[in-house]
Amino acid sequence: MVGLKRSVRKVSKYFMRDNLILTAGAGLGFCSSLAVTNKLENSLTMGIGVTLVTAGSFCMVYPFKRLIANAGTHHKISLLMIIVSVFVAIFGFFAQAFVPAITANIKAYIDLITTNCIVLAVISEGLTVDFWEAQKKILKACFGYSIALILLAFLREPLGFGTVMGFHVLSDTFPRVVLMVTPVGGFFALAAFRLLLRPFLLKTGIVCQESSHCECASAAEASSGAPVLTSRPKQGISRTSLIALGLGACLFVSLIINIKTIPTLHQQFMVLFPVLLNALFFDGIVLSKLLGLCPLINKSRQIDAAWKMGVAVIIVTTLSTALNWIVYQHVLVRCSDFLSHYSPIPLRLENIFYLTVFIVTIAVFVQILSVLLRKFAKNVYEQMGQFLELITVNCIVLASATFTIPTGAKFLVTTVTAFGYGLHWMMVVVWLAVLRRQRLFVPTNAWDEDTIAILLLGIMAAIFTGIGMIHLF
Repeated sequence: MVGLKRSVRKVSKYFMRDNLILTAGAGLGFCSSLAVTNKLENSLTMGIGVTLVTAGSFCMVYPFKRLIANAGTHHKISLLMIIVSVFVAIFGFFAQAFVPAITANIKAYIDLITTNCIVLAVISEGLTVDFWEAQKKILKACFGYSIALILLAFLREPLGFGTVMGFHVLSDTFPRVVLMVTPVGGFFALAAFRLLLRPFLLKTGIVCQESSHCECASAAEASSGAPVLTSRPKQGISRTSLIALGLGACLFVSLIINIKTIPTLHQQFMVLFPVLLNALFFDGIVLSKLLGLCPLINKSRQIDAAWKMGVAVIIVTTLSTALNWIVYQHVLVRCSDFLSHYSPIPLRLENIFYLTVFIVTIAVFVQILSVLLRKFAKNVYEQMGQFLELITVNCIVLASATFTIPTGAKFLVTTVTAFGYGLHWMMVVVWLAVLRRQRLFVPTNAWDEDTIAILLLGIMAAIFTGIGMIHLF
């Protein structure tokens, strides 16, 4: 019995000590861990998919590790995402064949394994060590990710549906907590796990106690040996910013009034404006679809970095989605129609290669945009060039294309939806940065700070969910 306990503790320590979702402060893999954990079957499928895709992609990438290591950061990320997208498409076909019902529920999030931060981070780290050591790291990260999904599903599904894998575990008289199967419940469940599981992991020795403190305390201890409290200077809104906001509001109201005088523009406005509001508030990419959380949590530590990253996200999301719509409709669809006249097998390229084509288009667009800004607007590039390199791995850029284009949406509807998604991401990241700057809490380490940020996002999601239930007349 003692040997069994020792083995269980050793295995638990291996998969839980540096678990990127439950115990780490890195903020990786939060998107899918919140989106698919309302049912255990979804969590198991996503965990298997991430493990197989990561292992298969690494086996293909490893022989060319020197070539990839010598490439630039942007080229390295683009190459990894293209290879990962191929394995994601293969796994998607197998999932549709064997578990079609589950795949139909999480198909959009299976596609977004391509931009899963854990997959890309583990593959990049594995290229710096030997093959079998890298396989151990992949096993540790992916199994830890799967364990986190399963634990969250065991909390959310019984409370929300009263079932586990379709089997009833709670009586019909037991009250159902509908909140647990909504995006709001995902935020609160993850925050609760990270806050409540921490003392147990420390007591059992699975996780070690960190000795890190906040920045001001560590600096003070280094100099005098005792913590010294420092206060940040208050920064108000400047008069120029207030004037700019006022003029912008007046210009927006004037534009709406003048649009009503032109019948054609007014008709387009009546169609597109609700689409924009829906993407901005009621069906936001962060608070409703639970995407873009990893860069949002990392970039919300500073207000300046938050709004610069937000501007870059809006530009890249809107323009790349519009470009992907053109490529999808005028290249993939037309090529499929052309091949259908000569091939006895009805091959639809837009159903097979759309994910890889979207990734290639986004990567090429970001690279071209970086080159143009560097040449013609160097000041702008110096301000947001570093953020442009990170946009490629932001899942909302790919999601804005995969959620709208394959459904047959028109060009303007797709573009406006993408713009609303980007604006929603910028709004949330700036609000979260403002709240974190106010020091409403005193974090002891990065782990606690990210947990409180998740809790704040849950409160925002609850507010927006309540607003979405209001009928506008």
